Amino acid sequence: MLLVGPGSQNGNPGSRGFEVMPEKTMFGEFFLIEQDDGTSKRAERLTFGETSGRDEAWLRNTLFDHPELLPVRDIDSSFGPLIPLCKELQTKAGPLDLAFIDPNGHLTLVECKLWRNPEARRKVVAQVLHYAQAISRWSYSDLQRAATQARRGEGNVPFELVRKEHPSVNEQQFVDAASIAMRSGRFLLLIAGDGIHDDVGALAELINRNAAAGFAFGLVEVALYKFDNGGVIVQPRIVARTRIIERTIFTVRGAKPPDIVSFDEEQNSESGTTVENVAAGNNLGESPKQAEYRAWWEPVLQTKFDDPDQEPAVLHYPNNVWVALPWPNVWILAYRAGVKQDVAVTTSGVKHDYSEMMRALTPELDEVKSELPKGFVLEPWDDVFTFVIKRKSEEFANDDEKRKWLSTTLNAYVNVLRPRLKHLFQSH
Repeated sequence: MLLVGPGSQNGNPGSRGFEVMPEKTMFGEFFLIEQDDGTSKRAERLTFGETSGRDEAWLRNTLFDHPELLPVRDIDSSFGPLIPLCKELQTKAGPLDLAFIDPNGHLTLVECKLWRNPEARRKVVAQVLHYAQAISRWSYSDLQRAATQARRGEGNVPFELVRKEHPSVNEQQFVDAASIAMRSGRFLLLIAGDGIHDDVGALAELINRNAAAGFAFGLVEVALYKFDNGGVIVQPRIVARTRIIERTIFTVRGAKPPDIVSFDEEQNSESGTTVENVAAGNNLGESPKQAEYRAWWEPVLQTKFDDPDQEPAVLHYPNNVWVALPWPNVWILAYRAGVKQDVAVTTSGVKHDYSEMMRALTPELDEVKSELPKGFVLEPWDDVFTFVIKRKSEEFANDDEKRKWLSTTLNAYVNVLRPRLKHLFQSH
């Protein structure tokens, strides 16, 4: 009996930073040939969530029990062989679906998702990046504690799991290697699911904006086929992956325009204590003051953008919200200022990248100015300028009107700037 399956062909790589390489793949179907009666049978493609309980939980459990299904060697050969560490690894960013470890102490973090819409795709990519960011702050003791709790075990669970498969591994060397890998953000991040071949380019924007990190990233589509006799074929397909390219990283100071204060999530600017040490004001571990800021901005954070590929707004303490744009280190900023808490929306970013963006945008400047909401001004910022709209507090009857204006204006900025910057960056 011979099983004949589909093949693949790689596409062209991306452009800069992390190259997100769509695997422009065309797949045929599976056929079972050379049967005793000389006939052939075609396998039927299954849809997740619609057949025999094969849902996200089924996918998670299957990958955990059979880590060889994940094509890690084809994404980054420095990872693997994978050893299942735990399910539902608890982090400050939430519970991660699957965690694997290898004999070198490298972690592979996997989120399982059955796609339903573009918003779900963006959210899960952002979420797995948040997991990696949270774990990069861990010591080995943190990893050991989290894995032990997830597996309801005891002792040095990560090392014991590895030693069971590879008895020659030295414990101290393993612990040191795992610690270094976490501190440097050396992870393999995978999203496994169905239907993720669509709109890979939009997801790539998120990855490229995190190009300073040390992780590798892959999108893995898990295809299911069944035969009449009930047999099921599981076929993982690499839809896209990152390739790290050599580059120089600069530390940029004074990156934001003056008079706009941002809150570093590691440091409480008012008390000088880390977020981990302040009294919790909500279930996110924020202080009462931080929780108060979040409550005020929450309607703005929930803004529904017209552009389906636009990521949600992100809160930065103590007084502003950022909306990412498809140009690295450039964003739209909504903020409150002054004793009366006047409000404004402006463009901003890391100075060097922002200047580069504005130079690229200059040929389209007249069109941009004609399409932005009325009331904006060009505010000088060294050799360039920002697009700013400011409104006095007394122009609004209440805070609800303020927040509605902020949401509406942010959406208008996205509609004008996002498609232009996406095109300009791709051709840059």
